[in-house]
Amino acid sequence: MRRVSFFRTIAFCFYAILPVLTSAPGASAQGSRAETANAYIDRGRSWLSKGELERADADFNLAIASDPRSAHAYYNRGLVRYFRKEIDAAFSDFDRAVQLNPRLAEAWLNLGAAYFARLDLEGAIHSSTKAIEINPKLVLAWSNRALARIRKGELDAAISDLDQAIKLDPKAAGLYVHRGAVLLFRKDLSRAEADFTNALKYDPLLAEAWCDRGLARHEMNDVNSAIADYEQAIKLKPQLAKAWLNRAIARFEKGMRQEAENDLAEAVRLSPELKEAVELLLQTQK
Repeated sequence: MRRVSFFRTIAFCFYAILPVLTSAPGASAQGSRAETANAYIDRGRSWLSKGELERADADFNLAIASDPRSAHAYYNRGLVRYFRKEIDAAFSDFDRAVQLNPRLAEAWLNLGAAYFARLDLEGAIHSSTKAIEINPKLVLAWSNRALARIRKGELDAAISDLDQAIKLDPKAAGLYVHRGAVLLFRKDLSRAEADFTNALKYDPLLAEAWCDRGLARHEMNDVNSAIADYEQAIKLKPQLAKAWLNRAIARFEKGMRQEAENDLAEAVRLSPELKEAVELLLQTQK
């Protein structure tokens, strides 16, 4: 039976805003506006770490009112706005932060994340590069720049960035998933499989890594191992539509038509936008 391979994974879901908070700048003399702002920043950061976004936002607003030139106040308020998916407002705050303090690497990093969310890939690459220039050890700057380069089709440059990110943080499962996805797209199947296996070594609960390793094995004609990987992905993340779809393709190849059709029905239920692709697949199996 002819293989139908139309659902290929390039996993962009890990593009991440920096998940840690910058420290407030050193306090100046007691009673100064800067010291007051720092106190609000510290309290806001505490609220933010607890997921209390509204309270954090209120404190960062007070910090800005106390010291309008506090880059850290704008930076931290930008985090709140990003987490609330207020991308334009977050962009404005991160942009103001780097204007006030051009050496604040984390602000450049998250400005890049905001550019990426606005589909401005050049802006994302530029801001990530600025973060790297200031702090070459900032892993997320390398990985985020790689993801923007993937979107632009600059795969060699993306792999180079991911190589560096992995060198800096060799136990970060998501980095292996990103690089494996690029290698899979380029048909470098053995290296892709190795990257997904490394991802699972460091995070065996990462459903996307199981699914993508299954796809690599599928492309290597190891259908039984592929099905096993898809099943593990489904077990870990039942809402992962691509795992159901990929298992369906493998099951068609194994002659398991009814089971494959059941998988396709579930894939469409989870992601109705797959309906047209599934109908095309079913036509090829008649």
